[in-house]
Amino acid sequence: MQFTSKLKNILLAISFVVVFYLIMALALQTIGLDNAQMLIQKTGIWAPVVFVFLCALSLILAPLSGSSLFVVGGTLFGKHDAFLLSYIASIIGCSINFWISRKLGRRVAQRFIGKENLNELDKFINKFQSSRSIIYMIVIMPLSQDLVSYAIGLTKIKYTHFLIALIFSSTIVIGGYVYIGSSLLELFVKN
Repeated sequence: MQFTSKLKNILLAISFVVVFYLIMALALQTIGLDNAQMLIQKTGIWAPVVFVFLCALSLILAPLSGSSLFVVGGTLFGKHDAFLLSYIASIIGCSINFWISRKLGRRVAQRFIGKENLNELDKFINKFQSSRSIIYMIVIMPLSQDLVSYAIGLTKIKYTHFLIALIFSSTIVIGGYVYIGSSLLELFVKN
């Protein structure tokens, strides 16, 4: 029963991502990629500021995913600028998650990520909490940076260790979404 529920959730998440990318591709085809990029440039500093805010917020509201925004950002801002903006947003959003858990506790963190997600993360992280290994955090963070950030905030792991792991894991996660994901989205838009 639990396996079917998890499979159903995975399929639902995959369906949502596919539909989102199709909608984005159609919207960008309709507007025109060059026109959308020109519009972003005309807004000056506001488009990057709003983008960072939305990406960070999508990480804080953990059921949402910043990955779609990272991909769209790579298409609209250019890959290098989007990488930098997404990276900043990831550091901000995941750090806020860590501190929400650390300062406000388990009940508040559970409201952001759900009881089931928090229980699963507890089992996973408790195995390695005693070592407080930065390398281990680098390995697990790409699975779901937002959720893992909340969970690590509930442990005794120091923020500096968390931040070091976040800096490294964000490079991998953001790089994949921005460079690979936005390249795929651009293929859909240009065809």
